[in-house]
Amino acid sequence: MFLSKKLIKEIYLICLVTISCSCTLIYGKDENTHSENTNEINQKEPQKHGNFALPNSQQPGPLVSFGENIIDKNQVQSFLFADDFVGVKKKSVDLVPAILYGITDDLSVFFNVPIAASYKDDKNHSSGLEDMFLQLENAFYTQKNSNFIDQATLVANITFPTGSAKKEPPTGFGSPSFFVGGTFNRTYTDWFGFTSHGVVVTTSQNNTKFGNEFFYQCGIGRNIFSIESQWIVAWMIEADGQFNEKDKIKGIMNSNSGGNTIYVTPSLWVSSKNTIFQLGFGLPVVQHLFGNQNKNNYLLVANFGWTF
Repeated sequence: MFLSKKLIKEIYLICLVTISCSCTLIYGKDENTHSENTNEINQKEPQKHGNFALPNSQQPGPLVSFGENIIDKNQVQSFLFADDFVGVKKKSVDLVPAILYGITDDLSVFFNVPIAASYKDDKNHSSGLEDMFLQLENAFYTQKNSNFIDQATLVANITFPTGSAKKEPPTGFGSPSFFVGGTFNRTYTDWFGFTSHGVVVTTSQNNTKFGNEFFYQCGIGRNIFSIESQWIVAWMIEADGQFNEKDKIKGIMNSNSGGNTIYVTPSLWVSSKNTIFQLGFGLPVVQHLFGNQNKNNYLLVANFGWTF
């Protein structure tokens, strides 16, 4: 457990130091430079190149981490997300078609229909519809100047028990669950960084309750190249931590469930005026699983989006 805590601290320090260093490079050269740039800082927003070469909906964002799905009013995006978690004697492949709609410039609604394409745990196999969810995200704070844009959001969703808790492995919680979380991101012309934290609160059905889930995530990235109003290409690296409480099945605590895992996932972002494509490969750097559970090996993840 000491190793887990140490790695968690290192990952967060890397993210925070990177964002802090970026601020220092821009603002901390000397007092004269600060004075000379006062007029620029008071400008409304950065120039349209680098990470800002395309509209907000097409700018780089997280691949695995939740949130940061704020788009313009009445704008629509469709997505097809896919992941493949591979471990020792276990595997799970998910396909997630989704629709994102901008209610206002600061409020979006996101509807996801996850599908378990293939789940395997030892000799058990399952597939089928997972728990669908409806998510709202509000950007309650946005600050722009000539150098960067800051944004903080609140995220909340409800999942519907369309999956199955009886299948082995299960494809759903068997009852509604609720998620609440928050995100913060800062985007410069070349660099960007983000952090997000949230919790899934599950409910019980027939004396069965899956453990609550706690998420702690951060990431950094950099623009590779861009063509104004045409293309953005960027890389990023995310650290996605998840702590699961133990499950209770028919009133009995399952000692072989729950635990703490952190994946580090480098990925590539490519976007145009209408399309978004992301591809990443993740490795678990922390695995503290309770009881007797098979270990995770790696993660493949991709996302394709179309903006209307």
